[in-house]
Formats: sequence, C-alpha cells, structure tokens
Amino acid sequence: MKEKLAALKNSEKVKKAFEFIKADEENTVAQQIELAGIPAYSNHEAEKAARFREMIEEMGYETVQDEVCNTFAVIPGPEGSPIVMVSAHLDTVFPLETDLTMHMEGSRICRPGICDDTRGCAEVLGMLRAMKAADIKPACTLYIGGDSGEEGVGNFRGMRHIFNTKGTKVDAFVSVDGCGDQLTYGGVSDVQYRITFKGPGGHSMGAYGLVNPLMCMGRTIAKIEELRPPLDPFTIFNVSTVKGGTGVTSIASECSFTMDVRSASADVMRAFHEKCVEIAKQCADEEYERWAEVRAFQTAEGKVVRFDPEAKITVEHEEISGSLGAVQDENCEIVQILKAAYEAAGTEPIMRSLSSTDANIPLSLGIPAATISGGGKSGGTHDISEWYDPTDSYKGVQRNLLCVLALTGIEGVCEPLISKTQTK
Repeated sequence: MKEKLAALKNSEKVKKAFEFIKADEENTVAQQIELAGIPAYSNHEAEKAARFREMIEEMGYETVQDEVCNTFAVIPGPEGSPIVMVSAHLDTVFPLETDLTMHMEGSRICRPGICDDTRGCAEVLGMLRAMKAADIKPACTLYIGGDSGEEGVGNFRGMRHIFNTKGTKVDAFVSVDGCGDQLTYGGVSDVQYRITFKGPGGHSMGAYGLVNPLMCMGRTIAKIEELRPPLDPFTIFNVSTVKGGTGVTSIASECSFTMDVRSASADVMRAFHEKCVEIAKQCADEEYERWAEVRAFQTAEGKVVRFDPEAKITVEHEEISGSLGAVQDENCEIVQILKAAYEAAGTEPIMRSLSSTDANIPLSLGIPAATISGGGKSGGTHDISEWYDPTDSYKGVQRNLLCVLALTGIEGVCEPLISKTQTK
C-alpha cells in the first residue's frame, strides 16, 4: 500500500495538482470566508447550496442538486468501475438570526461557521480546481460536493435522503469535516431529545403549594447529572438547552430541556436515554408529594383555594434526532487506504474510532466510510466564538486530494485502490 501511494503522489499529475493547491490557497480561503457569510442553519441551506453549486459549475463541472439541497459534481468513470462519494456538509449550528460579521484576531478568522463545516466545503472546491488544473480524471465514478442537515436538528437529512430514500449505492464514502490530523473510522450512536414538564401554573403566592414544572425540571437535571454512564463502551451525555417560565411572579405552566446522549453502543445509549426519561417521571411524582403539607394548609377549612390541589405534572418525551453508528475495523480496506494516503502526504493520522459525522449513515448500512479532516487550525466549534487559522492550510487540501485519488485512481496513472463491493 505504501509503495502504491508513494507512486501516486510522485506522479506528474499529482505533483502538478499539489503545486496548484499551494498557489491557490488564498482563493480557497476566500471562498471559505464567502460561504461562511451565508446563513445556513440546518434545514435552511438553500442559499448557501445555490452559491456552492455556482462555484462548482464556474469550474466547468456538471452538478446535480436534489430537493433537500444535496449538491454534487458528478465525474463519471469507466462503466463497471467503483463509485466513490466525497462530501462536506453545508449546514451550520447557528440560527438564521446569528450575526455572521467577520473579524480578525492575528491570523485567526473569526466568524460563526467558518470551520464547521465551511472549511470542508472550501476544501472540496479546492480539490476540484486542482483536478481541473492538472487534467486529472478519476479512474472510477466520483460524486464530490456538499450535503444538507448534518448537524443536530438536521438529523442527517441529506445523508438519509441519499442512502435511505434514494437507496444510493457507493463503494466508499468519505466525509470532509473538521480541521487537524484526525482520521475517523467509526460512527457513534446518538440520540437528541426533549423532555417537557407541564402543570396548571398560577400566581407565585396565591397558588403557593401548587406543583411547579420548573422546580421539577431542576430536580430532574440534578439527578441526571449524578449519573455516570460507562467509559467502556464510551458514553457521553449533555443537557443542552432549557426553556420555560412566564414571569417572575408566576408558577410556570410549562418548561423543557434537551439532551444529547452518544455511545459506542446503541444498546447502552438507549438504556441511558430511557433512564433519564424514567428519572423525569419519578421527579414529577416527587414534586406532588413534596407539597402535600402546604396543600393541606392551603385547603384547610376557611381558606380560599385558588388552584386545584390535586393537579400533577405531566411529562412528555420527544425525540428530536438521532442515528445509529457502526464500529468499523481499523484494519479494513478504506481505513488502510486513507491512512496510507495521510502518511504519504507527510501526516501521521490521529486515529479516532468514533465520532458523529455524515459517515454515520453509510456506516450504519454497512458501506465503507470514514471522515478526514481539513487543513489549518480551528477552535470554538459550535460557538459564536468559532475561529479558523489558515496558516499552511493548503497542506490539508493536498493530503485530502491524495486520499480521494487513492480511492478513485487516475486514468492513465493507476487503478482505484478501493474494491467494488457495494455496487456489483
């Protein structure tokens, strides 16, 4: 494998592409900045997808764009050759009203969404330009572009549409996401859900003793915080957002919080998720019992009661998004090809067995898939403080192009290294 990757890297076409990528770094970063300035909250990517499509077509590539904004250049290969798909996600976690004003802090470009995953989109564009400049034609069919709805509320909308709705078959899938030297070869199972607490509500004094959804929610969160999921299989949980209340002198009638649970084991993930819901229901019962003495006092003979003393809190549970991942052997074909490409490009990959990326969906269907990282450095991901440092970022585009070409091969230079397993 190492010999094949060394030969590929040292071929005249790849050398020419690498030279172009280095000279083109400023243009790649400029497109990244432009795309990051277009609001693209999950399920609202149409404007960004349209501009992304224009950028691809300006190079002379044919594109396809479906009803959920998945946007790909299609480069057909010889009949019967493998099919490879490479994608970055177009959406970001930031609501449409988010201020996307850019500012600089030294070499850092500060703008919400500048990295995750707009850098991936920019790298896709950079790879396409380099292939055109070096007259590189893949030796198999290549779909390369951007997809929609990867982030939490998007629930992998783009990937689900491609693989579940359309039933697309590919022999290898590669996600371009994040920055650094990571090579991720497995998908974590995850679930995001909302727990809502409802009661009649009332005046903070006049209805004192009434069950209080906000206090019940606080107790629920505190008890969940005391839980410790297993470290093997690795499992994480997070209380993400809280909402509720109507006024400072009111007992709330409704409140809610959202949670994110992820695990290397789908069974462990579901069990932890169900435990959290169970705790919420237990806390609702406890809330009623905690106020028994006050209710008895309030309803004593001669008292004016301004609330239903028998009212209880109801708990509702709603799954927002989630997916099943899959653990893939580090020694499987696609991982070994990509690892060899990293090394040939001068990068020792940081191997990660689990993450939540677009690769989750194909992995869950048994399709060889992995996630490669973009060049440069970044920080503040998923926060309005997100930043990107493009110093030597061209090296990431070079490495990732080598990863793609290792899978697809180059007409007249080498055959695809990936096997045709899914599209026979």
